[in-house]
Amino acid sequence: MQEGRFRFQTLEDARVLATHLARTCPEPERAVQGLQELMVNAVEHGNLGICYAEKGRYVLAGTWAEEIERRLAAPEYSQRFAEVDFRRSRGELSFTISDQGDGFDWTEYMDFSPERAFDIHGRGIAMARHLSFDSLEYLGNGNTVIARFNLCGHSVGLNPVKPVAAQA
Repeated sequence: MQEGRFRFQTLEDARVLATHLARTCPEPERAVQGLQELMVNAVEHGNLGICYAEKGRYVLAGTWAEEIERRLAAPEYSQRFAEVDFRRSRGELSFTISDQGDGFDWTEYMDFSPERAFDIHGRGIAMARHLSFDSLEYLGNGNTVIARFNLCGHSVGLNPVKPVAAQA
């Protein structure tokens, strides 16, 4: 695959698509978690408008999944989608992920924070930046992020998909 644009609306869509897109990377096991983190953020925080504090309350109360489903069905959110634009060039792979939300101040989430060290969430962007991608860049108001993988030193071809043995 040289390029492609994909739309997704749900957390499950984001996870499945991230898994497939990671297979285009020279190190899919490194890529998949970062793609999932950014794509899930596009749904829950971007399109559904769940802020950091709200997510913490929903997770602690055990109602996070129900709130996601409620908002996905709500008229103000039900038509929103996020997109990932994949591009392969000679030297890199890039994934531009955008949502239809209002954006956010991403600067405080790019690195691990001692203030959030014991929070039950809030490390996804820092993990994606430091563990999954060679570079991570937010644009504009924060509802678009570009994740890049440097292909120098890696085979530029697709990673082979290993066959899965059929279960009897």
